[in-house]
Amino acid sequence: MYMLLLNVLYLILHMASSSRHETVVTLMPNVLVVKVDRKVFTETQVPLRCGDYQDTEVIWRNGEEHLENKGNQINVEVVEMMGGNYSCHNAAGDYLNHTLVLVQDIPSPNRTRRVLEKSHDTDKDEYIRCLAKNYSGIFHCSWKKTEYRMSAAVVFVQVGRTISCSVDSDGEGLTCQDRDSCPFAEELSRIKLTVYFRTNYLLEDYTITPFYIREIVKPDKIDITKVEGNTFQWRYPATWSRPCPYFPLTFRVKVVQHEASCDSKEKVLISETNINATEFTVRSSYKKYCFCLGAKDDLVDSQWSQWTRHEVKNKPKKH
Repeated sequence: MYMLLLNVLYLILHMASSSRHETVVTLMPNVLVVKVDRKVFTETQVPLRCGDYQDTEVIWRNGEEHLENKGNQINVEVVEMMGGNYSCHNAAGDYLNHTLVLVQDIPSPNRTRRVLEKSHDTDKDEYIRCLAKNYSGIFHCSWKKTEYRMSAAVVFVQVGRTISCSVDSDGEGLTCQDRDSCPFAEELSRIKLTVYFRTNYLLEDYTITPFYIREIVKPDKIDITKVEGNTFQWRYPATWSRPCPYFPLTFRVKVVQHEASCDSKEKVLISETNINATEFTVRSSYKKYCFCLGAKDDLVDSQWSQWTRHEVKNKPKKH
């Protein structure tokens, strides 16, 4: 009697512990995710259903391995982080359906990120960066994989509003479009975006801080159209929203020493911002210098474009 009570108590404690450390959720059709705590040993019973095959003999495989379980509905055991790709077949071996079982570590403040590197372009805790060239509703998100997870692939993109996304052919980013976007209307809700990556049967998700298009807009580099002496003329990028008076840009000019970087802070000869004209004259006697030009939306606090750089080598005047 004493041993029976101990066994019952053990089972109750084990089930309670399992319920805290394991959860099975549906990520998308034919994909289940077992969420586990990697700090503890877990064995999870995952229910699988082939479909509506009540009167059909159904056999199962995990990859190429034949399972002893048979029937339209079965349970498989997932031990710790070992997921699987389970397919069901009829007695003749014909394919009927499949379920991909992935395993994900339960989110915690100290969990280790393995798929993506943290972005070094910002002070924020970001792994994915999104930018828009204009207000058309199209934007692009990019990331960098760690050297140990180069084979990781996007398995699912969860996004709000009426937005559709497609993964780039190189797997290093995705392009999204808000089908109901209107460049002339104010956005009413932020965009929420989560990208799920799979490495074998391990799953990691990365959620971007919700944003408006106006917060990620960044014009393309400016085209300098004409240079006469020390006078420079330019035009709006071809990709920027039109009409220009409705979507005005403001410009910044920096003149740095010859061969210096436009980002240089020590070798700056001239620096001016909040320029609304599309022409600027460098009033100086410098014979060699670099003219740097950038642009941003004049009406919102958005990002500056990349510098457009033009080297100047004025010839000495003949006396």
